[in-house]
Amino acid sequence: MIASQWLTGAGLVILGIVTGFVGTNTGGSVFFTVPVMIGLGIAPQSAVATARLASLGTMLAGLRHFHKHGKIDYAAAFPAALLGLLGALAGASLLIEIDPLLLHKIIGALTLLLVALSLIKKPLAGEPRPSWTRRLTGYLLFIPVGAIGGLFGGQAKLSTYIYIIFFRKTISESIGTRKVGGLVLSIGSLMVFGINGIINWQYGGCLLAGTVLDANAGARFALSKGDEWMEWVFNIVVIGLALKLLFE
Repeated sequence: MIASQWLTGAGLVILGIVTGFVGTNTGGSVFFTVPVMIGLGIAPQSAVATARLASLGTMLAGLRHFHKHGKIDYAAAFPAALLGLLGALAGASLLIEIDPLLLHKIIGALTLLLVALSLIKKPLAGEPRPSWTRRLTGYLLFIPVGAIGGLFGGQAKLSTYIYIIFFRKTISESIGTRKVGGLVLSIGSLMVFGINGIINWQYGGCLLAGTVLDANAGARFALSKGDEWMEWVFNIVVIGLALKLLFE
């Protein structure tokens, strides 16, 4: 039994290394970590809660690097973070009630919709500041997106497209700015999960160690490649994950 737990822990460290690199760039690492953890015999609710603990590694490492390169709009990030937190607390509280299959399909459909909208209207250099009604709409959308994040995770991709569409940010600015709200959302959700005792702290620590090891490398690689490369990779990854959620 002990040997099995050590093997599982070692496997989760490796998984954390992989998802730390990918998650820093594209978000959506939960779509890799949660199915793998369930396959290892961890209960679905515990897998979701434990994966949220591991996401702190990518959030903190990515936040530092994107801040250093001036890619975070804190004025936009803080209101979005507070609204997202309201949704996240409600979503985390409902985690044990919702049908996971239905949640997967909702996330997949919303992701595809926002990808399509972002391709229709891309942010251009020198565009005027978006109107207050456009920004208000974007802020309000962070409430349901935060609820999705609290329920399952995967809100990073949705948040990125909100910043692109409603705040006219570039892909790197959107990824950097969303990390502020992602960190606040993760901490709020973890408080709910911890109170309800559904976090596997041992396995979560293994995942967190792996993500911290490679999240820094992921952030540096993303920033060195520029917005165009990041946008192509981001779109390909999220469309694939969205289709998987819709049709699995």
